[in-house]
Amino acid sequence: MMYYDKIRHRHSQVLAATGLTPVEFDALLITFKYHWDEYYSHFTLEGKVRQRISYNRKTSVLPLIQDKMFFILVYLKANPLQELHAIQFEMT
Repeated sequence: MMYYDKIRHRHSQVLAATGLTPVEFDALLITFKYHWDEYYSHFTLEGKVRQRISYNRKTSVLPLIQDKMFFILVYLKANPLQELHAIQFEMT
């Protein structure tokens, strides 16, 4: 499973996977978290208006915000097939 915390100290791997240095990643994470929380508190991932409060589940495949952003950045940089991306992050 690819988690950001596993590779954050390997600068060249973070850069190769995301196009950002760890310092740039951490700086962007602050803004990403704000916008993620703002959007996700009002809408579902499908874009529908949320009917009730959402809670971050500990059993989620990507429970941490840095892993969510890492997942998105790897997808945008590498543009892998969805099946390959799912394999990298142990998803179905």
